[in-house]
Amino acid sequence: MTSKVQHIAVLIDVNRDQANHWFELFQQLRQYLKSDIQFIIWDNEIADIARSIVDIDTVHLMSSSIFKLNDYKAINLLFQKYSIEKCIEIGNIPKFVNWKLKQNPIIKRIIILDKFQKLDYSDYILRIYPDNTGRVNYRKGIAYTPFPQVNYKNFLDLNTQTVLDIKQNIGLLSYNNQIINKSFVCGYVGGLSRDLIRYLEYNNCEWYDVTEQKGSFILPNNFRNNLPIVYELLDCLIITGDINDITNYHILNAMASGTIIIVPREEEYQILLGKGALYYSPDSSSELTACIDVIQKNENKKLTIRDFASEQFQRKYSYQAIAQFFSKLLIKI
Repeated sequence: MTSKVQHIAVLIDVNRDQANHWFELFQQLRQYLKSDIQFIIWDNEIADIARSIVDIDTVHLMSSSIFKLNDYKAINLLFQKYSIEKCIEIGNIPKFVNWKLKQNPIIKRIIILDKFQKLDYSDYILRIYPDNTGRVNYRKGIAYTPFPQVNYKNFLDLNTQTVLDIKQNIGLLSYNNQIINKSFVCGYVGGLSRDLIRYLEYNNCEWYDVTEQKGSFILPNNFRNNLPIVYELLDCLIITGDINDITNYHILNAMASGTIIIVPREEEYQILLGKGALYYSPDSSSELTACIDVIQKNENKKLTIRDFASEQFQRKYSYQAIAQFFSKLLIKI
């Protein structure tokens, strides 16, 4: 899909992790829009991230000096040079710049917010909030869509030999008389009951708390924050409790990695995962253990669920899927 949408500026000031995801998303978005997007940035490190991902010539680093009036003049010159018609604001945009943009009736302003706030956004033609579904109310000028959080390419590029070496070094994999002995590993987010841990011990299963970075085995410090490696060690990811930003993030990583997910049978999880998970009643430990048994003993069922999860991730939560949603918004406005 291509379009004639042109003249877009992105004003962005977010943390490093978020910056990587947003620039990767906009790089994908360029495939659907004919013109380049101009990026206006105030932080040197964020500008370096941008230059490593998008066209260097589209990255404009503004001075962070106290002469804010001059900052706005520089931005205004850029807007004139590139005939900017739409402006997307992400993160902590300088207040003076924000105020001055309100005075420009030509610019159609779009703001991306990480949470719902009861503030006056009447100057924006569109407000975009994070959600697990993509939906738009053009009359109210509001949209909900997944935000970029997981780079699928990081999981595809994972060095398999590195993972095998780690598994062997921490005791999850061993070779005895040409026979491979592999431990079954349950990762979890939200906590496990003492009864479930006893069940895992009885069945010779290992466990690992993904958020606390600890469990029945010790993962070397230099690998604990490498989520592609962490998830490659897991045979399943168990989620307990209600859905929140943390559980949502780890579920997306599990979907991208091919790790089977076990979640409470609740509507929010079903919207997020569809058929790409095993579900249990939050009040039934027997249902939870039955899900673990399915993963251990039913290879066909496991592969089917994994395929559903992968398809769901690619269709709704990948950079490409989110970029397609954004492109439709920009074309429509």
